[in-house]
Amino acid sequence: MPKLPDEIVSEILSPALKVSEELFSDTSEPSPFANFTPSTSAYLLVCKDWLRVATPLLYNVVVLRSKAQANALAVVLQDNPEFGRFIKKLRVEGGLGPSMHAILKSAPNITDLFLSLIIWSSDNTSGLCKGLPLVNPHRVIVVDQYSGRQILENKQNEALRKTLVSCIQSWGKLRVFGFPYGSLNEPSAVLQSRMQELSKALVKSQVHTVLMDGYFGLFPPWMQNFSDMSSLKILQLRADQIYDDAILTGINADERLQKVVQLTKVTVGNREPVAPDISPSLNPDFVPMDFASEEVRERVWKRVLFFALDVEMFRSPGYRRREYRPSSLPILTVSKLFHRLGLPYLYESITLVSRNAPAVRNNLEENPQFGSLVRHIFTFCYLSENRPVSNDIVDPIHAICGHATNLEVFSPVTINGYEHISVATLELLANTAGHSLRKLSISLIPGGSLTPLAPLSALRHLEIGGNDLKAADRTLAPDTFPALQTLSIHKDTTGALLHFFADVRSESLHTVILKPYYSERNTILRFFNAHGERLLHLTLNMPVSSLPSLDSCPNLVDLKFLADCKLGQLPVESPHKALKKVSLKDLPTNLNDIKFDGTKFPALRQILVDRFFWPTTERDVAKSKVVPFAESLLKKNVKMTDYWGRAWAPRLKTGKTRKAA
Repeated sequence: MPKLPDEIVSEILSPALKVSEELFSDTSEPSPFANFTPSTSAYLLVCKDWLRVATPLLYNVVVLRSKAQANALAVVLQDNPEFGRFIKKLRVEGGLGPSMHAILKSAPNITDLFLSLIIWSSDNTSGLCKGLPLVNPHRVIVVDQYSGRQILENKQNEALRKTLVSCIQSWGKLRVFGFPYGSLNEPSAVLQSRMQELSKALVKSQVHTVLMDGYFGLFPPWMQNFSDMSSLKILQLRADQIYDDAILTGINADERLQKVVQLTKVTVGNREPVAPDISPSLNPDFVPMDFASEEVRERVWKRVLFFALDVEMFRSPGYRRREYRPSSLPILTVSKLFHRLGLPYLYESITLVSRNAPAVRNNLEENPQFGSLVRHIFTFCYLSENRPVSNDIVDPIHAICGHATNLEVFSPVTINGYEHISVATLELLANTAGHSLRKLSISLIPGGSLTPLAPLSALRHLEIGGNDLKAADRTLAPDTFPALQTLSIHKDTTGALLHFFADVRSESLHTVILKPYYSERNTILRFFNAHGERLLHLTLNMPVSSLPSLDSCPNLVDLKFLADCKLGQLPVESPHKALKKVSLKDLPTNLNDIKFDGTKFPALRQILVDRFFWPTTERDVAKSKVVPFAESLLKKNVKMTDYWGRAWAPRLKTGKTRKAA
């Protein structure tokens, strides 16, 4: 079989090995490279052909974030000097020690250089200071710590800044410079000095483009220096908000700055999709799918409208419904076909707030045929214990539930904001949509009852709260919820709901969330004895000391605590062979509290800490007590993960660090 040409192999490997320009030049905090990812160097081990072709791609863009990385690269370049010529872009996030001199000395073809002035006194910039004069980049991007944080002043920082200022004036190929400072309203004396120092150095350089990110308010005095910069062609100010009049006035007052300044508004965060600019058809009489059958046309247009009306997004409870979005109604006015096909999507998911609920009710009463289209009702919980119940608010929900004959989901949008529903409304909802309702999230009003829920034969997910249950609830049949899979109980400090559900036979129940604090261990034990065999996922808001033995839940694979937890005290008499994951609310002050007996939990593979994030800089990693603890867990084949579910992976270490470990 003939081999692929090297050019084709290179094109195949490029997407996996190359670092994008957006990532390389990203100046945000934390660094986009702060999170551990597997090394792409593994591609070089596939075969000799891939090694030969991929090596230049691997070294094309180099990102260094620790001394150990710099030391390793310096050794590689010493043994393989030709690799240094492959380096075109170099991103250095710190001082990184003496090895930087060897790296820069071995990389004569660097065109793009990223430097950080966020240097602590423990960092060593001697290698950078010696090596920077040896390169001659075309573009340099600099970042510094100035936005509401501690300004680092030390000898290492000062030495690097002085070297950079000197090099800016001597680098003959330098044409583009990323300036690290925006326009602060009240910069400190230290920052003012740095701004002046760097801007004056640029005046003596051959740079023709200066890029500046940040907030631009008052016109800073140092910006006037750029007016004397003869080589400057573009001074681009990039920000994510509207510029203040003060800086615009300062720019307009200088004829030179007027010619070179470019104001660029950068949108960050969630952006609305931009509609494509579609040119008009060359044939105004063209009809899409004119020769297709009516069935095919409708199927295609229904799928198009599904995406155009963002149906999938509106189905999700996590969608931020308070954000402004353009109305979908104009799409339905395009044609009678669009109106007929798109109308079910428009009514499928309804969000009720106090201002729109009466209008939705009136619309459904005038057009009762639309009620069968409603599948999801989300509320913003405008009924609460602290707000009086008004008929103007209650009546719309009651009437809307009476029209929603095919309702599948009734749920609040806000966290822990469950809608208080009267017995009459609950009865109407159950009788109207008992055959279709799959998810229900409510709080029973005082004196409420579970009896109206009996017709909900299709219910799979129930979130419910309430302490004052009627005695009649005890007479409900044990098979009331035959399809129930997930049960979440909140605001049940008396244990009334838990007692009730301990008597219910839900053969499909596998997930239970108990949010209130329980001190009665017998109440939990009774519930566990009834359903423990089936439980796979369990969330509890109680300390471990109040938890009965997990032996009654032998198939439990996921255990989450909403209160403080000491894993070593998890009650179990015999080894629990199913538990794989434990989630904690906070990282305990004493890490010994989350140590556990591996013989009792041989299947445990993950410990997730919800309110915790891994350190992102070499300095913070070195200071962290959690990192060595997480690495000790890895030896037991247990991963510790943070809020984002990211597991810690050991970093490359220097010889001194390895000995300390």
